[in-house]
Formats: sequence, structure tokens, C-alpha cells
Amino acid sequence: MRRLLLALLPVFAVATAACQDPCVVLAERICACEPTEADRRSCRNDRIVNRQSQVTIDDADRDLCEAKLATCTCGALDENDLDACGFVVEPGAE
Repeated sequence: MRRLLLALLPVFAVATAACQDPCVVLAERICACEPTEADRRSCRNDRIVNRQSQVTIDDADRDLCEAKLATCTCGALDENDLDACGFVVEPGAE
């Protein structure tokens, strides 16, 4: 029985991930790039958990997040390629 559960765990993980909102997955990926576990936890709490109920995400947002999942990496963030993760720099903010 234990082997069966261990064999099914990766299948369940993939199925669960496929059901997650791509914007939440993108936010979690960005938080995973924080340098310490405390920073990662703070990022998840401040940027994902606490703000999820304050933001309305539509299908266009989900499509954008899905596209950014292909390009958003910690390396891109380290190189300040903010567009790779969907960040927009406001004109005149530079």
C-alpha cells in the first residue's frame, strides 16, 4: 500500500499544479527567488496570501501569467529582466 501511495504522489502533484491559477503559480515562482527562507515565507504571505482576496484576476490576466511562466526565472530577475516575469515599469519611474 505504501508503494502505491508513493507511486501516485507525483501524479497527484502534477494534477494539483495543473489546477492552480497561473498567476498564483507565477507569484509563487517569483517568491521562490528570494534569498532566504524567511524572505520567501514573507513574500508568500505578503504578496500572495494577504492580497489574493484584494485583486480580481480575469482571463486576460491568466493568459499573461501563463505566458510569463515560460520566461520567468530567478536568473531573469537577477538580471533585472522584469518583463520576463510580467513586471511593468511605469514611464518616468526609472
